Amino acid sequence: MSARLCYCRIILDVKMIFSNQEKLVFKQGYQIVAGIDEVGRGCLAGPVAAAVVAISNPRSNPRSDLGNIGNPGATSFRDSKLLSEKQREEIFEMVKQEPRIEWRVSFVWPKVIDRINIWQATLLAWQRSLKKLNPQPSFLFLDGKLGIPRLKIAQQPIIKGDQKIFLLSLASIMAKVSRDRLMARLEKKYPGYGLAQHKGYGTKLHFKRLAKIGPCLIHRKSFQPVFANLPFTEKVYYIVSQIPRGQIMTYQQVAQKIGQPRAYRAVGNTLNKNRSRQVPCHRVVCSDGRVGGYNRGIKEKKRLLELERNKKFDKD
Repeated sequence: MSARLCYCRIILDVKMIFSNQEKLVFKQGYQIVAGIDEVGRGCLAGPVAAAVVAISNPRSNPRSDLGNIGNPGATSFRDSKLLSEKQREEIFEMVKQEPRIEWRVSFVWPKVIDRINIWQATLLAWQRSLKKLNPQPSFLFLDGKLGIPRLKIAQQPIIKGDQKIFLLSLASIMAKVSRDRLMARLEKKYPGYGLAQHKGYGTKLHFKRLAKIGPCLIHRKSFQPVFANLPFTEKVYYIVSQIPRGQIMTYQQVAQKIGQPRAYRAVGNTLNKNRSRQVPCHRVVCSDGRVGGYNRGIKEKKRLLELERNKKFDKD
């Protein structure tokens, strides 16, 4: 039997191919069990997506054929990577139409990824998806080594879980199809990169287009291949935007972060021309202790630095 036909039969007949771990959790009495997985962590463009798939304990409803588990011939098809795009699309639509399966998906976009890093963005996507579920699951499987900090739900991370846990396999499919469809739509808004083809991953085509036309708004500036293709001004603004409140960098340090240590004067000129208050230019000073120039005046720069320094001390 092909992977597509096997999965189709599973979903249409609602005969879930639960793993031994899932069966044990059901046996322990957890009423709503869920699996959560994400896609797009390694992409250069677009959001990271997380999907959660939940199902009520089939043992709590004797009349439900959700309790009819087994079918060992389907075990090898749990890994969603073995499925073609067409197969994933078919399973996606079937899950959407199955009333006994609850699922939600969330996206965290590059602007947030660049601000808090990709791991924290992944956690945020997981948390957003879970928050959308109503009622909340009583047990959660996660794909990977780490769980969600401070989560008030029993949870179990499993390495390569999408190859072992049926709910994680479904979550992986729901996240991937949702994100793939989104990237296809973004291709129309940001043409020229081939987003519909590579979905934001670092393919040869993507690297070639990045070098030719430069990054766009949905590229992740915190990822080195994207940062390397930013114009000098945007590199400066990005580095400076990452300076925490209450801390400072020198013009030389910014230039070194960019990879052009001799360009510290150009860094200063660039910052002096900036008019956006989203870029904290006042946090960049001279290496000799002087505060340096500021487009809103040196007095204002000193005032802002002193204000942030005092707030940091109060917090400490």
